[in-house]
Amino acid sequence: MRLRYGQAVLTEDDRQRLRDRLERLGAQKVRLMSGVDCVRYFGNWQAAELVDEWLEFKEAERHQQSGLLQRLFRKR
Repeated sequence: MRLRYGQAVLTEDDRQRLRDRLERLGAQKVRLMSGVDCVRYFGNWQAAELVDEWLEFKEAERHQQSGLLQRLFRKR
């Protein structure tokens, strides 16, 4: 993190490390931790926004996969 105008700013390396950490934790645990106190567990408001974006991406990914599984395993 860099300081700019007295505020901590996430660099691209910080963002990638946070994404890697979120992947290791998994969507369910991240959702629980962010629901309790996102800033405390993940960092400043920029990290909280990145966590929200990541959770939305994972939710869309899950819906897309469930649609594929439904098509593959539906009764004929």
